Amino acid sequence: MLEPSQTVTLLDAVGIYVSSLKTKAANAPSQQELLRFARWCGSDRVIADIQPSVVENYGTQAASSAARTDASDRLREVRKFLTFALKKGLIEQNLAQHIRIPKAKVPPRTDRSEGPAAIEMTADGRAQIEGELEVLRTKRGPLAVDIRRAAADKDVRENAPLEAAREQLGQLESRITDFERTLEAAVIVDTSGKRSKSIGMGSKVVLKDLDSGRETTYTVVSAFEANPLEGKISDASPVGKALINQAVGQRVRVSTPRGTVKYQIKRVTS
Repeated sequence: MLEPSQTVTLLDAVGIYVSSLKTKAANAPSQQELLRFARWCGSDRVIADIQPSVVENYGTQAASSAARTDASDRLREVRKFLTFALKKGLIEQNLAQHIRIPKAKVPPRTDRSEGPAAIEMTADGRAQIEGELEVLRTKRGPLAVDIRRAAADKDVRENAPLEAAREQLGQLESRITDFERTLEAAVIVDTSGKRSKSIGMGSKVVLKDLDSGRETTYTVVSAFEANPLEGKISDASPVGKALINQAVGQRVRVSTPRGTVKYQIKRVTS
């Protein structure tokens, strides 16, 4: 007979689950993953007190720190365990639904034209992303220390610092993954300074507002590099979209919240 859920720790629940499995199912990798999950949440924590955000953060961390196939297998084991815990009354919430299984990664194509869409950016933009990525990576260590310190508090049921540190780590790992994928798909455009006949990524453009006569200089960059305060506009912005592939002397219309603005392209360099 199972103990009341208020007294069953996460580590106890893992033991109950493993002992209920058939010999073949209770394999070492499965047990290792469940023990890893228990350590992440706090082995001595009462399982009934586990919150969905903790489970979701663990799934995010596991998915970002392992190969996609391996992460899927690992998270399925945790989901099975949480489903068991719900059926046995050890938890009241369906925590298994907060474990998201990563989709299987599609094998790379030999034909580059059929591969994932490339992300065009300037060399400066790539350097900027690489710098931000390095800064994010340096934050992993301090957050891990914060988690260990907070987890040392025996009263983990109301451990707000532990929850906050784990949530920050999950968000950090997600941002790191996004930057890494962006860099993998990045294609550097040539911004050699030569005059160009048409506007493209990296082009510096001087526009004249045909109503006010005011001239403004923009540099067309990727969305990852856009900084309106520095005159860098995304190729996906209304102005950027209107300018791509246009040439000196042409007029463009741009829809803005204040209405339609008409520009003439005065100069273009790339």
